[in-house]
Amino acid sequence: MEKRYRHILLREQISIDKIYSFHYSELNKDYAYGGEQHDFWEFLYCDKGELEITTDFSTFHLKQGEMVFYSPNEFHALRCNRITPPNIFIISFDCQSEAMQFFTHKALRLGNSERELLSLLIEEGNKLFELPVAKPYLAPKSEKPMHPLTRKEKPEFGSEQLIKIYLEALLIRLIRNNQNRSIEPKLSSITKEKGQRDLIGRIVDYLDAHLLDHPTLDSVCAEFALSKTHLRAVFREHTGSGITEYIGKMRIERARQYIREETCNVTEIAERLGYSSIHYFSRQFKKATGMAPSEYLKTMKARM
Repeated sequence: MEKRYRHILLREQISIDKIYSFHYSELNKDYAYGGEQHDFWEFLYCDKGELEITTDFSTFHLKQGEMVFYSPNEFHALRCNRITPPNIFIISFDCQSEAMQFFTHKALRLGNSERELLSLLIEEGNKLFELPVAKPYLAPKSEKPMHPLTRKEKPEFGSEQLIKIYLEALLIRLIRNNQNRSIEPKLSSITKEKGQRDLIGRIVDYLDAHLLDHPTLDSVCAEFALSKTHLRAVFREHTGSGITEYIGKMRIERARQYIREETCNVTEIAERLGYSSIHYFSRQFKKATGMAPSEYLKTMKARM
């Protein structure tokens, strides 16, 4: 006689199997989008800067670390504040789960655990999709959708499933952490952070705040009372790069921000960020972004 084993059928309260768009964008400080609506869910996460979101029901002033959701068929538009150019991450997806009603007309501030899931989600998206990825704006009915979401020819094993898992886990975590709270959760304060991951977070915050002071390995070691050997090992373990290399990436990122703000010219940007010459700055910028600073500015203006 065949032996039968007792089992439990696992239930899915959030289930996603279709994605329409997936992209990370750097917006010009004057960028404005007149709006759209579609029959699937979408969320926008503000990774840097600030922007204003207008929907059928409300207006949201999003700051770094905040996210807004659009319900199916809900009109939504955005505009920047002409001061701080934002970086945003957008995913639109189909989900018929009843639990999604939690996100109707809602903006949330992400905590540490949610931001980590979002980071993993973006990382897997970079492994799966051809970038840059554009939103699924539709051409006339006789034509195909413009800029369709496209898989890489040889994506890493399991990327699609991990995107599904991370996205569902992010939504579940947001519901759990917000359904019984009247006040939005705040990001962890630096004074309460412990462990290597939080140490790296404090170091990155320090580098960002003092980037114009041209921080070095020695100055970081002195600030955090660490040996060079320990700092190098821990920093590379958690960021995947050396601290000098990381500072170089931050300088390029700050340069991109300055260019989008249009508050200073290329020579002033190079001097402000501590490059030895404008020619060296231009070479490093092109090496990192694939285009010269002047070309990058033209690209940003073309998006307006």
